[in-house]
Amino acid sequence: MSEVMKNIAETCGKLGDVQLSGVKLESANSALLDVTQFSLDQHVAMQPAAIAYYGSLKKEAARKLAALERSYDRWQKKKYAEARVAVESGTSVKSGIKVEDVKARFIVDNELEINKWDSQIDKAQFEYDTIDVWYEAWKQKSFSIRETVAIDEDERHSSPSIRGGDFDRSGNSPPAIKEGKIREIIRKRREAQERK
Repeated sequence: MSEVMKNIAETCGKLGDVQLSGVKLESANSALLDVTQFSLDQHVAMQPAAIAYYGSLKKEAARKLAALERSYDRWQKKKYAEARVAVESGTSVKSGIKVEDVKARFIVDNELEINKWDSQIDKAQFEYDTIDVWYEAWKQKSFSIRETVAIDEDERHSSPSIRGGDFDRSGNSPPAIKEGKIREIIRKRREAQERK
């Protein structure tokens, strides 16, 4: 492995220590995905680190699953060949051997080991699926961040009291965006996109 690749791998491993208001990426806390908690700047700043960290975990889980499946495939072929030899040694008519007989012998001779392999593969598949779902949620969070910023910009440009800046004429800060207003802005943006 080149020095650069080694450094990148080590850095991705350390990204689990990146924090959002004291909550580390490695904690996999659901609050990290909620753009309404903490500041938007904090979410934007941690997003690339989260994508790199969880993306590297996803790739690692995929490699582990693939390696396990390859090992099982090799083991299965070896044991299947042994089962075929055992079935052939029990009959004088080689042409009368059926695939089902060999499969049955393979299962009978290796049932405990097959169950162990199945359990290991199921566990690795679960780990991959879990990190995949979490990684996809972080990718979706990128969309949520963009939408939140766009809504905020739309609100600033459409509100007469704050068009000139962050404060109205009396010096008060802009009003909080109401949930109904957010839905209205999202609806209008979708309609505008559909007309394009």
